[in-house]
Amino acid sequence: MTPNRFLDLEKRCAKLRKKRTMKILSLCLGLFCLTVAVVYVYRPAWFGIHHLKSDTPIVAPMVTKPAETIPTPVSVPPIEAASLNEVAIPKAKEVLFLGVSGLHSKVSLPEKESEEALRALQEERKLGEAFAKEPDFKNAYALAEFYFHLRAYQETILWAQKASTYDTHSPLPRLLYAKAKFHLGYPQEAISSLELFLSYIKSPEVEALLTFYKGQQ
Repeated sequence: MTPNRFLDLEKRCAKLRKKRTMKILSLCLGLFCLTVAVVYVYRPAWFGIHHLKSDTPIVAPMVTKPAETIPTPVSVPPIEAASLNEVAIPKAKEVLFLGVSGLHSKVSLPEKESEEALRALQEERKLGEAFAKEPDFKNAYALAEFYFHLRAYQETILWAQKASTYDTHSPLPRLLYAKAKFHLGYPQEAISSLELFLSYIKSPEVEALLTFYKGQQ
């Protein structure tokens, strides 16, 4: 074999090796690209979960507290009595109660007593007009308290009953009602009324008056 022939063979072998190397590199590159494509398209579930965990903010589950049970308001019956329709509303030119007896009689009264009677009459009309304009608990109780101070216990009872229909939870009308009944000589009715109220609502004032009346028996 001549030297030229040998060099020619060596060049051919080098070219073949180079082509083979290029084919191997191309095949490896193709396999790598195919692997990357398969992994991208058919990536496993854990990869997606990991991706979500890293990108998605974690939101703590909202704990819903059970709704609080609101106690049903206690329904207290109003003061038992005769028909409240019988309660007369004082008018400007009408007198329901005469604080001092003989105000309209021909008998002359002492000046001081006459002034007191006139003031009582004016106050009665004022309270009556207020209730006529705005019939509510405040004005009804004001009339009951007014008559109680004048010792007009029958009228006190009627207006205490009327006030109780506007606010059955207030102990004030019940106290006036019981006091009026007690002054009229009906202690048992006063005690029963106070006990009934306490069976629905606790009131220190009502309890104190009830204890006092029971001690009088």
